[in-house]
Amino acid sequence: MRKNEMPKNSIISPKAKIGKNVKIGYYTKISANTVIGDNVTIGDNCRIGFDDPVDETAIIKQNVYYKNFLSPKNKCIIKEKTKIYDGAHIFNKVIIGQDCRLGNNVFIRSNCQIAASVVIGFCAYVGPFVKIGDGSVILNYSVIGSTSKIGKNVFIGPSVMLAENKHMLVNDYRKRKGPVIEDNVRIGCLSTVISCRIGKFSIIGANSVVAKDLPEGIVYFKGSQRKVTAAEKREYLNSVKHI
Repeated sequence: MRKNEMPKNSIISPKAKIGKNVKIGYYTKISANTVIGDNVTIGDNCRIGFDDPVDETAIIKQNVYYKNFLSPKNKCIIKEKTKIYDGAHIFNKVIIGQDCRLGNNVFIRSNCQIAASVVIGFCAYVGPFVKIGDGSVILNYSVIGSTSKIGKNVFIGPSVMLAENKHMLVNDYRKRKGPVIEDNVRIGCLSTVISCRIGKFSIIGANSVVAKDLPEGIVYFKGSQRKVTAAEKREYLNSVKHI
């Protein structure tokens, strides 16, 4: 539908920039800072582009990492062909690439950068200052802690926790450091990764806890580990090509 065909029950700022053939559901609110590309679909009861309630100024002052992470022009940008389902909350200063899929009731905090063709399942939470690479999949109920970096073609199963707060010092943002998940990593359901780096092509088995760096190509399951085989790596690359 075109800009003048938006549902009467939705609240869309006249300052928001809406592309062509954009579909917006009922009771959705879109702020003035939002830029929406062509052929985007947004469901019912969504909130897009509103300011994050966290004291962002204080966070940035304490941590150099955050200073270099602010989105261009402080806008919420949703690129073409992306679909956002009912109940999503996407705050300001978020960039969502083209052809993404965000499930029901997802929660995306400010200053996130989500690349193209990313899938985020329903009820997932993505904290502030998170980067997610092309083609990655984050399934239902997962929690991605602030400053986490997720590479390309990463698979994160349901109810996974990427925790950034190893020291449990809630107010000291200088010590917060989210996990770094490199390209083509797979993380099984109910696993927790705490403030460490997971190397390319590694596999984290279901219900594992990882609190130390893992090199490239490791299968880790509940404390035991081995090398990823060439067949396992090849199988995953072939599956990614067909998505």
